[in-house]
Amino acid sequence: MTTITAEELYRRYHDRVLRFFQSRLDNREDAEDLTSEVFLKATRALSGFDEKKASASTWIYTISRNTLTDHLRRKGAPEELLEESDESGTIEEKLLREEALRELAEALARLDKDQRDIIILHYYKELPLTEIACLMRLSYGAVKLRHEKALKALNLMLSWEKTSC
Repeated sequence: MTTITAEELYRRYHDRVLRFFQSRLDNREDAEDLTSEVFLKATRALSGFDEKKASASTWIYTISRNTLTDHLRRKGAPEELLEESDESGTIEEKLLREEALRELAEALARLDKDQRDIIILHYYKELPLTEIACLMRLSYGAVKLRHEKALKALNLMLSWEKTSC
């Protein structure tokens, strides 16, 4: 099925996978641990990899993205919107991203206005909570509390949607 070896896969994609995690995580050790986890998963699944179905880079990217999602879930954070890779990806991957975006948009719409504004300003506009407090004319503590409540609500909504029939 595959002609690529685990060693070749590691040599070709290690630096890219590490950069992928470093760009999305604040902790270098977590990025390194997740990179190792990706290559362990890839090595275990290598015999089932079919180059006719997907390129090695798409396959590694998918494993990396899923590993990041699992890591964020374990940490209790809401699933972050993952930026599209430099590659176009498969139609299935694009549909999955669009579905995830739709679910997140619906969950955001269910938050109260202040919580939604805080999430948008913090994660999409990349403003620190202190600046959001000034903009919203609220104390830092109030913004921090609303931020935490919004994350918990999103996490519950998104987890519930994935487990419901």
